[in-house]
Amino acid sequence: MLLISRLLSGLFGLLFLAVGTGLWLNTGDAAAELGLVNLAAAGLGTVRADIGGFFLGGGLILVLAAARRDPGLLWPVQLLVLIALLGRTLTLVIDGPVAAGVPSMGIELLILLVLFWCKRAWVSQPE
Repeated sequence: MLLISRLLSGLFGLLFLAVGTGLWLNTGDAAAELGLVNLAAAGLGTVRADIGGFFLGGGLILVLAAARRDPGLLWPVQLLVLIALLGRTLTLVIDGPVAAGVPSMGIELLILLVLFWCKRAWVSQPE
């Protein structure tokens, strides 16, 4: 279980890093895939800083957490993903399922569940 939990946490971290890198290096196309089109220069900077930073920061923390098997490093990513999920839930209530991105909500919920499982696995089993 420990190996699987570390692999999953690390894979989520690498996925976050890939998304963040894509947002930094291919900002216009990556933003368009997220539904953000016709961004001015300030909008591109916001995508890189806010969205790219979210994914790069979360990815780095998850990779470090998996490498160290440190459950204390998982909570910042859990908090960020939970807040993102709450924002999508608010959007679901106000604007409907298309605007909320229901498939993305499922992915965020899966990430939360896996990270909670990882935290329990890491705490319950000594190294």
